[in-house]
Parts: sequence; structure tokens; C-alpha cells
Amino acid sequence: MQKNIIVLGIGRFGQALSTKLFEKGMYVTAVDRDINKVEKIANNVSSAVQADITEDVAMKSLGINNYDVAIIATGTDLESSIEATLICKDEGIPEVIAKATSQSHARILKKIGADYIIYPELDTAERLARSLSGTNLIENIQFSNDYSLIEIVAKKEWVGNTVGDLDFRNKYKMNMVGIMRDEEMIMDINHDTRINESDVLILIGSDENANLIERKI
Repeated sequence: MQKNIIVLGIGRFGQALSTKLFEKGMYVTAVDRDINKVEKIANNVSSAVQADITEDVAMKSLGINNYDVAIIATGTDLESSIEATLICKDEGIPEVIAKATSQSHARILKKIGADYIIYPELDTAERLARSLSGTNLIENIQFSNDYSLIEIVAKKEWVGNTVGDLDFRNKYKMNMVGIMRDEEMIMDINHDTRINESDVLILIGSDENANLIERKI
């Protein structure tokens, strides 16, 4: 089912995110008070609108209560970020995602109801650090207060072994839920599924155990 997503604030991050979501088949409305930004992105999203994301009347006129997800992509203007988040929550949008530039900014957004906080600059820095350090870890995604999903490129010593041989549940207290192989996601795995070279293993478990396996690889 196609999701309807509204992106509020189309600076560099908002523009890139809106375009990618549209490319993936989402219905995307991009909103900004700067008409130049709106015109620039108009051909790369479902719709682009000039409006002040901090004005309640302007947001209601867009019918934001009809969207499944709202992404507050502005981070440098703290007041705008807070106002836009409050409006989205008041209008009952099921999922409100807000960009934060600091821990204190994130705490404020959480307290006023943001369902999920993103740190684009921090995420980019972490990915670069992982790449330069040579770790097998590709991604660590925290999807609740207690659990994380991690993606790990299969280590040489894992290749040729079965899921049962590796026994992640007992060794690392992590459950393998899938394997990405040659750009195809394999979800139907069992104890006899064999690990191939370049496989990306999808594991899920507590934050504590996710951090533990990250340190060990």
C-alpha cells in the first residue's frame, strides 16, 4: 500500500529525502516557505507547495491530517521544528518523524510528541567511521527503546556454515531474521540455510546485545 508522506522543510536534507521517497513509489508532498526551493523540487515529487510550516492555518489548508507520515526535515531553526511537530501531532498524523541537530533538540521534540528522531549528520559520520575502520557492520537501526536491527556482512569464518552452525541466538543472543543476497532479501531461512560469501545477515535483538556483537566483529 502506497504511503502518503509530507516533508516539511526542503533544504538539502529535505530535498534529498523527498526525491528518494518519490523514487521508491511513495506519494510525496514537499513543503517550504521558499518558492525557489519549491520550484526546484517540483518535478521530482508528487506535489510541491509553498507554505509556512509553522502556521497552523496554512498547514491545515494542505490537509495534513490525510497523510500517513510527516517528516519535519528542518533542523537549524529550532522554533520552526517545534512548531511544525506540534501542528502535525495536533492534526493526528499517525507517524511524525523529526530531524534533530543535538541531543537537547531531540529531547524537546520527543517531549512534544515526535514519534521518531533522526540525526542525518550523525548517521553519516557513523557510517563513514564504520567504513574507514573496516568493520563488517553495515547498519544499526534502533526501532524501539530496547531493540535494534543490525546488518552485517558475513565474516570469512561464517561462510560455508549453516544458520544452525552459527547459532547466533545462543552465542550472541540475537535472532537472524533474513539474508540479503545479490540484492535479493531471503526471509525463508532455517537451521540448514547456508551462508554464502558477501551475504548480508539481518539480525535483531536487544540494544545491549547488538552493541556487544558490534564490538566483537
